[in-house]
Amino acid sequence: MMTVGQVVKRKAVIVKPDDTIERVARILSRHKVGSAVVVENDEIVGVITDRDILDKVVARGRDPKTVKVREVMTKNPITIEDDYDISDAIDKMMEKGIRRLLVTRLGKPLGFVTAADLLAALNSMNNEEEQEAVEETDVYGICEICGQYGPLYKVYIEGQEKWVCEACKDELNL
Repeated sequence: MMTVGQVVKRKAVIVKPDDTIERVARILSRHKVGSAVVVENDEIVGVITDRDILDKVVARGRDPKTVKVREVMTKNPITIEDDYDISDAIDKMMEKGIRRLLVTRLGKPLGFVTAADLLAALNSMNNEEEQEAVEETDVYGICEICGQYGPLYKVYIEGQEKWVCEACKDELNL
């Protein structure tokens, strides 16, 4: 099992509801992130994204120096605690139709995970499981490469499944 907290790559950038959009845009740019958590009195009250800034301010010709975060933020953001399984996060994102998920620990913002982060983590987990499955052996027989009898490992060579001894597996760098 891999938890959402293990996948968080982007630490939460915190802004205030009364910050201007111009200030938030600079903060997002400086931190090279696309979203920030809006916190007031130690409570998460919203999330503001680069998309919010584009759609609700720039595209409408509003002045980023005067528009406040509270006017354009997404209120009551969808969150997930860091100790949840990544499959729970994927389910939540699909159910809510969102691309980013705010990860919290005891209700405090930790950071964000994206769909791409979660898919990469799942892929990594699957690759590790496949590697472990190849490493474990309870099969004994004749190596299909050298003909020696002993414990065998299932490997794939040019797309074909072969059973090989440990020496041949090491020699093939598998």
